[in-house]
Amino acid sequence: MSKYTKIYWRSSQVPAWGLIFLAGMAIVILLAAEKIQVRDPVIEEHYSTMVAASGTVRDSYDVIRSVRSNLRPINPETDPQRSGLIGPSSSEVTTTIGGLESKQTSVNPNWGAVAVKLLADADVEEGDLVAVAVSGSFPALNIAVYAAIEALGAEAVIIASGSSSQYGANLPGLLWLDMERELRDAELLTLRPVAASIGGVEDRGADLSAEGRSIIREAIERSGASYIQPSNYQEAVADRIALYREHSSGRPFKAFINVGGGATIVGPPSIDSLFAPGLLRNAPARAFAVDTVMGYFLREGVPAIHFIGVKDMAERYGLPIASRNPVPVGDGGVYSSTRYSRILAFILGLILVGLTWLMVRSGGIIGFWNRQGHSGKGVKPMV
Repeated sequence: MSKYTKIYWRSSQVPAWGLIFLAGMAIVILLAAEKIQVRDPVIEEHYSTMVAASGTVRDSYDVIRSVRSNLRPINPETDPQRSGLIGPSSSEVTTTIGGLESKQTSVNPNWGAVAVKLLADADVEEGDLVAVAVSGSFPALNIAVYAAIEALGAEAVIIASGSSSQYGANLPGLLWLDMERELRDAELLTLRPVAASIGGVEDRGADLSAEGRSIIREAIERSGASYIQPSNYQEAVADRIALYREHSSGRPFKAFINVGGGATIVGPPSIDSLFAPGLLRNAPARAFAVDTVMGYFLREGVPAIHFIGVKDMAERYGLPIASRNPVPVGDGGVYSSTRYSRILAFILGLILVGLTWLMVRSGGIIGFWNRQGHSGKGVKPMV
């Protein structure tokens, strides 16, 4: 045998069940460290900014509630909080179906805190520039985004679309562009869109009636925003990107924020689901098969904040689902972060090391148990 030959040894008396047991315990310990709620709650770094943004959102609800009540009575069945931010199931400006429970979940002032957190996680700071896309589908989330941007002291280039899915800002006379104007008049918000489109199919309301398109065009005129008139999908995407570039004046965007699931922003149904809710820094390759506004920003290295999958996001940030009562500012898991307990991790680590040692030494233990029948079987070489 060459002097360079190495011989490896393993105890032949370590049973298969012992190895399986050790692997299973490693998994159990990992899950225990991850799931056992013995973490130390820590107040979020941006707590005061979160509270300020959420307070603005709450005050904005009062303004919209008053305006909406004067226009048409609020339906307590669909809008149990009587916020005025949940519209009818259908109207002349309604484009697609929308989940009522998701719309009800969005009526919570603490989404302002969620928006602040996501912007902070994207490293947006005072004076930074962000690009924003909103529609009428989730007016409550639009307010949260606007309030968060202003609370952080950031600046925004906003492009809006006037149409809405079911139960959004789809009441003629009180579309999203009307709501934000009311909030500016009340001096709660100052942000305004630089341009607006009709929305819907191809961003030009191809799925709406002539009356519906006319209602939205009038709202755009009232808002003072430039009117985007694309002739097809590709032009709609290109127009929006060009507007963001133009109004950035050469400054870099620190983040792109989208509320809802507009086709020009995230693509058709075969593509849109590939853009996950929350903060995104990349997406699957298939997400870039079709030109989209969000895809453009991600390719440019700009993080995207995608407000979609509202119920899933609510659970992630500790907000209630479709609360029937007004939620107070400061109520929600989003206001605190958690850190794993180092003591727990240390103890569990010791347990795992101990179990591993025990299994390595188990040859002697097993031999003790089986001394009578296996006295000659100690250690076998494994070459």
